[in-house]
Amino acid sequence: MANTGMDWTAVFEPVWTVSILPSNSTPWESVVEAVDADLVARDPVGLIAASRVVNEVPPQWLPWLAEERSVDEFSSAWPVERQKAVTEGALALHRVKGTRQALVRALEPLGFTLTLKEWFEPQVPFQRNTFRIAVDIEPDREWIGARQEIIRVANKAKSLHTKLAALEVSRRAGPATVYVGGVTRRVRTIRVGQLPKIAEIKGPSFVWIGAVQKRRRTLRVGPRTGA
Repeated sequence: MANTGMDWTAVFEPVWTVSILPSNSTPWESVVEAVDADLVARDPVGLIAASRVVNEVPPQWLPWLAEERSVDEFSSAWPVERQKAVTEGALALHRVKGTRQALVRALEPLGFTLTLKEWFEPQVPFQRNTFRIAVDIEPDREWIGARQEIIRVANKAKSLHTKLAALEVSRRAGPATVYVGGVTRRVRTIRVGQLPKIAEIKGPSFVWIGAVQKRRRTLRVGPRTGA
């Protein structure tokens, strides 16, 4: 048997085949019969039967088994245990579909704490033929996408004459720290416009007063006269 990557055990037993073709069969028909007989002989005993049992089917085959049982909401991304739970309960769900019990069974594998409230219950002022679902979410539970999933599952399991009126969601949370802060804001305004015409410019100035004295001395040089 070829390696398919599936972790399960199969039992092989020899299979003796007897031709059921008439005496006037063609060579082509004999070849086809021989090929089919060889494939049957190499198949693991109980493979088909195991593929119909949720706890025995390989996990890779669960989507096909869920499709065969008309599971309304299924995803291969779910944990394997959830895939098996939804597939295992599909037949029982279809037998009571359209009832309150069907809603409870359909919503249970989703893993949320749900409370169903119908219009006819005492002290529930709902519109006639409507119901509500209250969801209690754990503090660390992921909620993204779960709202749409709950609505889809409920709408497929409910009776046709009823309507989901509201989905009430609450999450428990522990003590939290509250931080309060502030930001200072400083505004500086610069106005740009046409400069006024300059009529006079005044500014500090200095006046320096001084004098210069000029002296001239004349020295005449000539021949010496007299004795």
